[in-house]
Amino acid sequence: MQSRWIWFAAVVMMWLMLCPLALPAQEPGTLGFSVAQLFSDEQPNKRGVLMVRMVEKRSSAEEAGIGVGDVIVSVNGTATESHDGDELGRAGLRGVAGESVRLLVVKGHGAPTKMVLTRKPYAPHVSRDTDLFHYSIPGNWQMDPRYPFPLPWSPSIAYEGFEDLAFAPGFDNTSSPEYHSYLILWWLKGTPTFTSDSLEKNMITYFRGLAEQRGRNNKFTPDLSKVAASYRESAGPQAFGGAAAKNFAGMVTLYDRHGAVITLHSEVVTSVCAAAGSTPVFFSMSKEDRPAALWKQLDAVRNGFRCAK
Repeated sequence: MQSRWIWFAAVVMMWLMLCPLALPAQEPGTLGFSVAQLFSDEQPNKRGVLMVRMVEKRSSAEEAGIGVGDVIVSVNGTATESHDGDELGRAGLRGVAGESVRLLVVKGHGAPTKMVLTRKPYAPHVSRDTDLFHYSIPGNWQMDPRYPFPLPWSPSIAYEGFEDLAFAPGFDNTSSPEYHSYLILWWLKGTPTFTSDSLEKNMITYFRGLAEQRGRNNKFTPDLSKVAASYRESAGPQAFGGAAAKNFAGMVTLYDRHGAVITLHSEVVTSVCAAAGSTPVFFSMSKEDRPAALWKQLDAVRNGFRCAK
């Protein structure tokens, strides 16, 4: 049967270990591997089995002996052929930590092997050992690579430093309350001053540039006049990173990856890390307003940030 499986011309990667179901009341877990779905000419929808593309160190998958190139034939009794990623996620690849998942796995040209794996909690994303600051982000969030200023999509924002981006688990799911929710950390050299006006100008520049980039990548033409931002000084934590904080709240209207115009609630806190000679700026962004559950996670990351190790 394996001889009839060929790659899609463009393989769709399903990063199931990074995109769990939204389960606010329970800790999400991962089996510790990601997969690509193979093409099958025997299925009307052309969906074949899943092939393992990556295995996390010290994960349940590694401990069970699953390796890159192994084939997942079924998940909790559901055949992977003819089923898409969301269906297989519901079948058991995604879920809460501590639950067991039954897999039927083929290694090489051997016979299918039954395996039972238990999802482990995600390891958190933490700041780099070389960073002068420290933070921790839930491991089921997706992290972009670190972007140095000038930012590729908005080079006219005139700061020195870098940006870290983290996306909520439901970021790409338009039906999720976490859709397009994320956090941004700017670590800027020196002590630039932030006001409501300067934040508005920066965010309009930022998201107009991002709209143009998304338009090029996803074949739509944004109307940049629809990108908008409004901020005001607001109440918030008195300290951020161990230093006196300044807080802002507002709304940002932008283009999502599908060419739709959406509006996000935005909260910003900044301080000065004097010992490092730098200014951290933390943005919390969500379509859902407080007291939506996601804000507890955003607040936890913000409140855990420290200017020093």
